[in-house]
Amino acid sequence: MKPRSAIKTDLFADEHHRKKIDALGDPLAEIESHIDFASLAAEVDKVAPRPVSAQGGRPPYPTETMVRILVLKRLYNLSDEQMEYQLLDRMSYKRFCGLANATHVPDRTTGPSRTGSVKRAPRRSLTVSRRSCSGRVSSHAAVKSSTPPWSPPPSSTTVGVRRR
Repeated sequence: MKPRSAIKTDLFADEHHRKKIDALGDPLAEIESHIDFASLAAEVDKVAPRPVSAQGGRPPYPTETMVRILVLKRLYNLSDEQMEYQLLDRMSYKRFCGLANATHVPDRTTGPSRTGSVKRAPRRSLTVSRRSCSGRVSSHAAVKSSTPPWSPPPSSTTVGVRRR
């Protein structure tokens, strides 16, 4: 007779894990509620447009996905190699970056840190002063009215940050 075990296998285990993460409170979902990644990606595309190649090759990952990856890298201080590993390993990272059902994730050689396109862009293009956000919504950002728990530096507000 086979001994009893608390480990049970299930084809839908990933779905059960996702539900449990949601019930426990995913901190990445909290970040997502404060940052408008679509408008942030649009600003990045304006400041550092990616060239379109007619010759084929591997198509680029969406800008929004790459911006989300950069947020995770900076938030958790991850190297390119560690970011690749975490995207393969962590369900919450894949879900946050929109890669939950993707067969491939960006590897260590993918992204602006390798191409330098964002590094060449003027830093001021991606930030707006607090003065421009007080009392009205800046054309550069979608802002809600409350400060997120991880507020930006006092001198500037990052583009795409919403306040309630």
